[in-house]
Amino acid sequence: MRNPPVVERIPVWLYPVGGMFLVAMVLLVAASVSRPEVPEFEPTELVPRGVPSGWATDTVTIDARNGAEWALFDLETRSMVEAPAGDWDLAVKRFHMVTNGGPGLSGAGGAALLDARWDAVTEAPASGYAVTAGALGDGATHPVLDHWYVYGFFSHILTPAPLVYALRTAEGRYAKFRILGYYCPGANPGCMTIEYAVQGDGTRQLAP
Repeated sequence: MRNPPVVERIPVWLYPVGGMFLVAMVLLVAASVSRPEVPEFEPTELVPRGVPSGWATDTVTIDARNGAEWALFDLETRSMVEAPAGDWDLAVKRFHMVTNGGPGLSGAGGAALLDARWDAVTEAPASGYAVTAGALGDGATHPVLDHWYVYGFFSHILTPAPLVYALRTAEGRYAKFRILGYYCPGANPGCMTIEYAVQGDGTRQLAP
């Protein structure tokens, strides 16, 4: 007479572990397919102005959806600049942003990360401005501005980090700015929205 086959029992402790794993997988899939709402901005219709004689503030949305070309923005005149003109301050291409200063660029620009709240920044630093590495046509990068966002691993959304930057413009004037958004209507990427304040009289004062 044969002995009945031995059936190995699954350890009891594996049941709750398996349940937790299943719940984790469900949450992972749900997070990967859901897309959180993001602030959306229409590109600003920019009308050039003269360089301000003193303090000026504004919020603009730069249309940087074209991943093949840099959008060139001049803070002082609140205008877009056609390449290869040299009087731009910020160049934006999708989520990339650089300043007009560094080897291969014509301006004196640079940017510095400030350890302060927006309203607390009343004067631009005298030094410490990082410049752009590389020319625009060579995949330019910026050691400070490359890190303006927080990347959502599951949502793939770029959220502006709560950072404030000091900017030295191409002409050597001073400003501060922060990034408020990156998405166009329909949650399409490439509408870089910044709030900035520029001092037109050449001083480092960044408050009224």
